[in-house]
Amino acid sequence: MPDCVLRDAALQRIADALDATGAFRVARRFEPKGRYAEPDGTATYRALYADVETTGLDTERDDIIQLALLPFEYAPSTGRVYAVGEPLVQMEDPGRPIPPEISALTGISDADVAGRRIDDGAVAALAAGASLVIAHNAGFDRPLLERRMPLFRKMPWACSQVEVPWGEHGIAAAKLEFVLFKHCRAFFEGHRADQDCHAALHALATPFRSGELPFALLLRSSRRRTVRVWALDAPYGARMALKGRGYRWSPGEGGRPKAWYADRREEEVEGETAWLREAIYAGRGGTPWKLHAFGAADRYSVRV
Repeated sequence: MPDCVLRDAALQRIADALDATGAFRVARRFEPKGRYAEPDGTATYRALYADVETTGLDTERDDIIQLALLPFEYAPSTGRVYAVGEPLVQMEDPGRPIPPEISALTGISDADVAGRRIDDGAVAALAAGASLVIAHNAGFDRPLLERRMPLFRKMPWACSQVEVPWGEHGIAAAKLEFVLFKHCRAFFEGHRADQDCHAALHALATPFRSGELPFALLLRSSRRRTVRVWALDAPYGARMALKGRGYRWSPGEGGRPKAWYADRREEEVEGETAWLREAIYAGRGGTPWKLHAFGAADRYSVRV
């Protein structure tokens, strides 16, 4: 038997022994997988896992310096992941120096991106026929990709960070490194786009203890409609009550109302408007709010 196999078996016995004490939790280095399930006759679709590294956190002013798109096959009926393709990984020169803190975080230097540009044709070819784009923070990745490549405006999106109920399954925080450790007992070197894509897909394809697949729950969430509730002309004195219920303030940019708003599932809207009528508008007649429904085609987009 090869020495490497004997060594791995010995290390696994040590890890198992440490775990068994209850005093240690041993994590294994994550290694990307090329397949999670064998073909079984189930109809499959193709999706893309997307991740970007950028010059900063401002989706309107910062620029992409690295893009990864990881294609994979999945069954929409079950959420099972099948074959995982090779990621498309490309760099782009932002035309200005990368901030030192970004280089320290990502390991991407000015020399790595100098003179390089994302191949729009290659991205379009990979995106053709994809039924869904997923990111672990789609509220960040989608606006940046829409600004850089308009083709992403026409595609449905989902977010593995907020559309999987990690907390209901004992995972208190949805940061990718924590999810991978807590859910999969694995660790990885994050903040390179292709590594993040593989790690996030692995978390989605790994069943919870209940047997439920995170990806199945993500798909279920992505199919729902979201309703944005705008509390128009809300009294100034009601701002703390609105904030306490999760409403955010829109300053009225980009043609949006200047008002407080919150996103709710369709089945929650009736209860939400009843609360607004009594708690915010004190029984005022009419409908002093505005509802805007949208689905995966618009969710996380700057259009919404």
